[in-house]
Amino acid sequence: MSSLMTSIGLIDTLTEKIKQWVTQYRLETTHRGVRKPPQVRQQFLPPKKRKEEQEIPDYPHVIVRYVRERIKDGTNLVQIHIIAGTVCDDHEVGFRDVLNVLTRIKNEMLKQPTFGAFQIEEEGLSIDIPEEQYAPEWVGYIVAEYIIPKVQNEGGLPYVSQI
Repeated sequence: MSSLMTSIGLIDTLTEKIKQWVTQYRLETTHRGVRKPPQVRQQFLPPKKRKEEQEIPDYPHVIVRYVRERIKDGTNLVQIHIIAGTVCDDHEVGFRDVLNVLTRIKNEMLKQPTFGAFQIEEEGLSIDIPEEQYAPEWVGYIVAEYIIPKVQNEGGLPYVSQI
């Protein structure tokens, strides 16, 4: 687990935690008949290869994606999207797999709202499943804001050189 108190430290720590939280799932994959827990990645999935060469199926997956950082009311906030993707031919089941994975992650995040130097901003937490889905692939995401340490001013006005 990363000990950095920056956005990178947050992403690294969340990635490791999410890997632990989703290990019990055995979800359908793009390789027929194969079930496995979601692969957990940062930012994006690896580049696609031809289907017959693809060793690790794209689905299921969870992606921890850095979106932005901002200071609001003196608080340093980092927005993260946690994107879950599953595959299922049954339209009545497909969205459930995505929702189950996202709900588990959200619940675990709320059980441990503070870890290390990071604290979840509960008011900035939501789950979204877009209406447009490209079955048999299903996607949804969590929007989460975390409070992270802010750089402290070390001594007044910045140095200005005089010519």
